[in-house]
Amino acid sequence: MSVKILFQLINNEWHTYCLKNGMLKIFNLHIKTFYSHTLKIMSKKWLVNKAVSVVLVSLIFLSFQSSGTEGFSLNDQPTNKNTSEKEIVYKASANVKGDIDSLLNFFEASANDLYSQFGFYKWNALRYDVFAKAYKGYVVMKSEGMISNSRYLTVMDFELSANQRRMWVLDLQKHKIVVHDLVSHGRNSGEEYARSFSNQPESFKSSLGFYVTGTNYMGKNDYSLRLHGAEEGFNDNAFERGIVMHAAEYVSSRYIKYHKRLGRSQGCPAVPEKINKWLINTIEGGSCLFIYYPDKKYLAKSELINADIPTNYFVRM
Repeated sequence: MSVKILFQLINNEWHTYCLKNGMLKIFNLHIKTFYSHTLKIMSKKWLVNKAVSVVLVSLIFLSFQSSGTEGFSLNDQPTNKNTSEKEIVYKASANVKGDIDSLLNFFEASANDLYSQFGFYKWNALRYDVFAKAYKGYVVMKSEGMISNSRYLTVMDFELSANQRRMWVLDLQKHKIVVHDLVSHGRNSGEEYARSFSNQPESFKSSLGFYVTGTNYMGKNDYSLRLHGAEEGFNDNAFERGIVMHAAEYVSSRYIKYHKRLGRSQGCPAVPEKINKWLINTIEGGSCLFIYYPDKKYLAKSELINADIPTNYFVRM
């Protein structure tokens, strides 16, 4: 057993024990310090045999168990026996984060930090308030197992002019903007600016809210991507309405030049022909897509916009 594998085992066992007993605070302060110092010493000595490794794992883990929780209970107070598992995770995680007063405060701090890592410039900036709403919905959907392609988050800001590049595809793993381009809205949603939205068939309007991307297919608009509305009353008729992502020749700078505005669809988020296939292949298969407009009814009623931050959000950070 190598030194690194040995300490991975110690780390995992001790973390599990601490999580069950509300001791994540001491886990961070103790095991990581122990790991780094001991690894420095042992990495210089390559003659650690399997027998010694097994004994060492056993002794260390037993010593952790015997140390108890005295002085390290949640919020420095005894944990109520009736405390739910979610409350334990929340409180233990809050301790790990130090000065965090609540899940919401921590979420806002982490969203702000993530936003800064994308390095937006004035010419390509996705507004922070829109990003924060999109990211919150993404976090909630991920925690509920609604998305399987969690690497990408697609945001369309329909408050902006259709003549602007108002679609962003964000790589949440590499913190990169992989797409920033044009996208159309439905023809009955407005001219240059979208101002009216609907979930009804034959409305030829765009639908607001969060979607889950489906599979690609060849249809009347060539290579297309099915979209599944995730918000009841706002976009859950998307599949029935045939709302999909597809390419269109009217989504281009040339079209804007001759018509003074971008072309419009029958409700689909149509994209430029030059990026269509690559874009679909990138975000298909269960990623999160968000169409935003500051509609008062939507912002007040959206279950994803107004959801509580999942308690397990801390644990995955």
